[in-house]
Amino acid sequence: AEVWDADLGKYVFEFYIHVTPDNDRCINFDRQRVEIKTYDASPANLKGTSGETVVYKWRFKVPAGFQPSSSFTHIHQVKAVGGDDDDPLFVLTARKGSPNKLELNYYSNSSLSSEKFTQVNLSLFENTWVEATERIRVDSINGSYSIVIKKVSDGSVILSYSNDKLLTIRADNTFIRPKWGIYRSLNTPADLRDETLRFNSFSVTEEPN
Repeated sequence: AEVWDADLGKYVFEFYIHVTPDNDRCINFDRQRVEIKTYDASPANLKGTSGETVVYKWRFKVPAGFQPSSSFTHIHQVKAVGGDDDDPLFVLTARKGSPNKLELNYYSNSSLSSEKFTQVNLSLFENTWVEATERIRVDSINGSYSIVIKKVSDGSVILSYSNDKLLTIRADNTFIRPKWGIYRSLNTPADLRDETLRFNSFSVTEEPN
């Protein structure tokens, strides 16, 4: 839905997902999602191919008391298409803990477990508009990745990570593309609630070589 946000003074997108009753389930009934994404039919400038540098920018606000799963609650993914594309490459995952965390996780391929690049307390994001800037040089050997998430109110940095030599597309992938929304496990429904998440100012651009 589009809803009025008093903090930004404009209409924003609000995503909804429900524990039960639920019509947001995936093919696999142990999880659910409500997302937007680019995909194979999207224009070429919205897909990242080898040799390109893509920049994703967006704003989001996590509501107070957000309840993530202990398994996974992805709010942003960079996924590959074609070949080895079961698992995403980069994921921002909210995870239940003491305290709850927001993690940046990385999968070099779908046969390996994820590598946790960095994490911060999820409470830093609650009821606060933040702006994320993610830059990826797409390469199967010498790629690079960076992400910075700042508070919109004062520009202070909450999360930052960069890596100048990293696989950012698998050798048999055709392209990479972003996804935003809520994609969560239903393995522990007692941990969850009917949830919302606000997004605004999505941007997908390519930098000149």
